[in-house]
Amino acid sequence: MKRKSLLFFVSLLSVIILISACSSSDSVNDGNDENGETTSGGELKFGLAAEPDTMDPLVQNGTHGRTIKLAIYRGLFNYNKEGELQPELAEDYSVSDDGKIYTFNLRDAKFHNGDAVTAEDVKYTFDRILEKGSKATFATELSVIDNVKVVDEKTVEFNLTEPSAPLLHYLAIPESVIVSKSWIEEHGENADPMGAGPFKFVEWKKGQQFIVEKFDEFYISEKPKLDEIRFVFYPDENTRSNALRAGDVDLIETVPWKDVESMENDPNLKLDSVNGPFMKLQFNTEFEPFNDPKVRQAISYAIDRATILNTAFSGRGEEIYGIAIPEGYMGYSEEYANYFEHDVEKAKELLAEAGYPDGFSARLLATSQYTFHEQTAVAVKSELEKIGIEIELDLPDWASRINKNTEGDYDFLVAGTSGDITDADWLSNFYTSGDVRLNNSAYFKDEKIDELLNEGRTETDEQKREEIYDELIERSLELSPFVYLTWREQSYGMSNDVEGFKNLPGFLSFQSGITLDEVTVK
Repeated sequence: MKRKSLLFFVSLLSVIILISACSSSDSVNDGNDENGETTSGGELKFGLAAEPDTMDPLVQNGTHGRTIKLAIYRGLFNYNKEGELQPELAEDYSVSDDGKIYTFNLRDAKFHNGDAVTAEDVKYTFDRILEKGSKATFATELSVIDNVKVVDEKTVEFNLTEPSAPLLHYLAIPESVIVSKSWIEEHGENADPMGAGPFKFVEWKKGQQFIVEKFDEFYISEKPKLDEIRFVFYPDENTRSNALRAGDVDLIETVPWKDVESMENDPNLKLDSVNGPFMKLQFNTEFEPFNDPKVRQAISYAIDRATILNTAFSGRGEEIYGIAIPEGYMGYSEEYANYFEHDVEKAKELLAEAGYPDGFSARLLATSQYTFHEQTAVAVKSELEKIGIEIELDLPDWASRINKNTEGDYDFLVAGTSGDITDADWLSNFYTSGDVRLNNSAYFKDEKIDELLNEGRTETDEQKREEIYDELIERSLELSPFVYLTWREQSYGMSNDVEGFKNLPGFLSFQSGITLDEVTVK
């Protein structure tokens, strides 16, 4: 009798354990929603508009390169999906009373090879950016850093030559991500990319795709939600759009403007669009007509911005007749946003005052690889012919166009770009005097602009900074080293099954890859 009771008890206990286990299993997030559809894990196929020509983290390698970079790496700071600065590998920081010493305490985080992120890695990263002959895109902006000192394994000190109001913004850009000292010293400058981001490198098939997979030891335990991302290269915009419609990819960047309306009306797709990037003309100021501000102003008056929008962007975007500062950013004003107007007669008068009453000839650099660049150039050519300027179009592939840009091999060029930070010092990358850079008008120099840029960068009082940038922008428009054309609507297209990806606001659209750690695919 006692034996039967014992057997009954054991059997009952087994049933209870089994029920408990099943119940417990039901409460665990198994990656499914209430309808049983997958909401985490799995693969995202992301169609990019081009293939990066380098994965060296300190080089700005285009939106497509930045998107991959932000999957693999993290910096001390980053912008979040609302466009706000937030600590990333830095847990917290402090600033000395004179504003010249920043001390960062690092959080516990690992690189993909299992090594801890340390102060030595931070020092190595910025020493590499600032070393003589560095290829770093933002070496000039970060040159305010005099030296980086390791305090202990998790504490690092940045000693500045002068106070820097925008420093944290420059630490948040994709070109300031932290690299592993030991990894690069062991494997060399051209090592496979290896960072402390949510995804780790798997494979790069040149001309085809770039694959990353989930890093299980990412410092945010619940991220990333995907197991793998397959970045597929589609330089041809029609092929890219068709790949999304056919379901070959889940998400694409740079939706062609001609396809925006049809995708908006497709019940299986959705768009995320912002006005943040802008189109502009850059001038080689050693080319004689373009060394005269009156000629550059004449071009600004001559071009009907609506023609640009209709020709290159299917009417989408907004006209710019002043300087490209988003509303709400420091330096914005209605007056400077509409400094010029479309006035062909005024343009002809300025050309005559500059000594070119019958116009002149010039070569305009763009690219045939991106239709909107080519069509912007076509529209500019048509508009300038109305004031006697004959234009020869130079339309190489994108890589050749970039090389010509950075070598100063142009009379003037079409650029599609954006500020890289939300602080007003984004203007420094464009307006600081110098010979040839990606974003400056070649050889443009102005001591007053340099002085105001420096004052704005070193002043920490917000009201005083507003006054400085107000003067700077007025001076910039008078000299017009750039002609701003349009705000460009930048769209990501995706399947309705994709959740969590966010097109960042304003200037930060090109850094939207930071949100890939939140993406799920049903």
